[in-house]
Formats: sequence, structure tokens, C-alpha cells
Amino acid sequence: MHIVYGVNEAFMPILAVSLSSLLLHAEGEALHFHILSLGIEEESREKLRQYVETEGQKISFYDLEEKFSEWKGKLPALFTGKFSKATLLRLFIPSTLPETITKALYLDADTVVLQSILPLYHLKLGDKLLGMAPEPSIYKKHKEFLSLAEESPYYNAGVILMNLSLLREEGMEEKCLRYYQMKEGRLPFNDQDILNMVCRGRIRSLPQRFNFFSNYAYARYSALCRFSPWYQELESKKSYSQAKAHPVIVHFAGDERPWREGNHNYYRRAFDYYAEESPLPLEKEKGKQGYLFCYHVLNLLTFVFPKLREKVGELYYRSMKKEN
Repeated sequence: MHIVYGVNEAFMPILAVSLSSLLLHAEGEALHFHILSLGIEEESREKLRQYVETEGQKISFYDLEEKFSEWKGKLPALFTGKFSKATLLRLFIPSTLPETITKALYLDADTVVLQSILPLYHLKLGDKLLGMAPEPSIYKKHKEFLSLAEESPYYNAGVILMNLSLLREEGMEEKCLRYYQMKEGRLPFNDQDILNMVCRGRIRSLPQRFNFFSNYAYARYSALCRFSPWYQELESKKSYSQAKAHPVIVHFAGDERPWREGNHNYYRRAFDYYAEESPLPLEKEKGKQGYLFCYHVLNLLTFVFPKLREKVGELYYRSMKKEN
């Protein structure tokens, strides 16, 4: 299995936790990790290499600073908002990995694997370019901004099963660049928006258990379907409940992140467990305890008053758009 991450040095300790969780569920499967970066210190690189190779697996590193600069030079502007510029690295996966690799699984560094990913990796994509899990909580105003029809699904880019041979054959990297040029390098959710639009109609919907956002632990299935009616066609109430109770991959999206001191993340114990196995030291961020307490209260209120969360989300999105 070919597993891809895209990071900068600041996120390396978080990546190491994700990687260690995956290794513990490898089930004897041969793994080859591909780490795309915008600069990683040699010490971090070597610690990760030794850890992976000691487990009998492979790891390769790709520094894309030069390639990123070339791509950036073709854009009239580039503003990734609160997201690191490393978020754009996943767009370069087809042209960066050797052409002999025809399929790969991309994971955000802020994920942990709780079960075997073999069933995910061996899903057939057929004529689909990507496999992605839906994001039913996406802001309605954002879909309007993208000119994405209300009934059309929107997908999260934290976990992507990639049909590399087809992506290369159809020149999707260049198409992504052209779309970004058209949007003048300014999209609230950056590469995720690009992939949703450029690959529209060519994305296989993955079950939510393969990319379960930790915030959804507080979300009712009925509330998500009311907010995004298209969701019930992709995910059943039963499968959503099973995903919440037994996710294969947890994605720590949102501000209640388990590496921040004072967090109350529903899945924080899983993260802490794999952090104990990590080859890189992880020092929890301090100074946001008050904010995290308020954020957790909002999460708890989400279950009882979902419309309150929607209103807060709308305000947040407006602020994002102003920045962008």
C-alpha cells in the first residue's frame, strides 16, 4: 500500500502520531509512506525513517519547495487563509510519485487510524478519479460561492483514495492549476475546493467511517440530513451511527484538537495512545484552555440545538471570506 502525507516541519510531530497509528494496524501488509513537504528538518526526517524501517516498512521524502514556487509563480495571488500552504501539496501527488505507482491513499496528518485500512485501499475506483468521504456540514453559502448545486455533494479532502494513472492520463494537475488561476488563487478551502470542482462527477463517495470528523461525535444524523438533504443518499442512519461508534479513521478537524492542552475531544484518548508510540516528541500546545472550554460547550450544545451551530458556522464562514 502506498500512503501519502503532505506536511511542513511544524506538523511533523502530529504526522508521526498518524503514521504510528497506521503501522499498528498494518496487519502484515507492506506499506510505503511518501512524505511530501515544504521543508523538513533532517533530524525529524531521520527519526521517522528509522522508526518506519525498524518496522520493516518503507518511507520516501519529497521536498516540493521548488515545484511549489513554480506553481505559485503561475498564480496572480495565493492566499490559503488559516491553512498552511502545505495543504496544497496533495495536488502534486500524481506528478511527484513514480509513474509505476498507479494507486495511493492520501491522509491528512491530523488523522489517526483505529482499524485496518485494507478494505478502504482495495476499493475499486473504476473510471472515478478519487474516492472521498462527504462533508454534509459544509456551509451553504460556500457551495453557492463555488456555484455547486444545492443537491450536489461536497467532499472532504482529509482522506483521498487516488486513481493516479487516470489523474495523470487526464492531466488533472494542470486542470487544477487552471481552475485556481481562474479563482485568482483565493479559495476558502483551497485544494479541497479545487478537487470538488475540477473532479466533480468523478468522485466515488466513501463511507463516513473512513473519514469521521471528530466534531461529528456531537452531530445528529437527522440534523446533517436536514442541513444537506443529499447526504441521506450517500450515508444511512445505521452506517453513520456505526461510524461514530467505531470509525476506521478519525479526522481531527475543527479547533478542538487533541494536541492542545485543555481539549475535551471525544476521541482524544485514541490520539494520546498513539502519541505514546510516536518516534517524535509531542509537546501539547498551551494557552487556549479557556477558548477550548467554550468550544467544547458549543459542541455539546450542537447535539441539542443544531441550528445554533449552523448560525455560528455562518458567522465563521463570513469572517473567512473577509480574510480571503
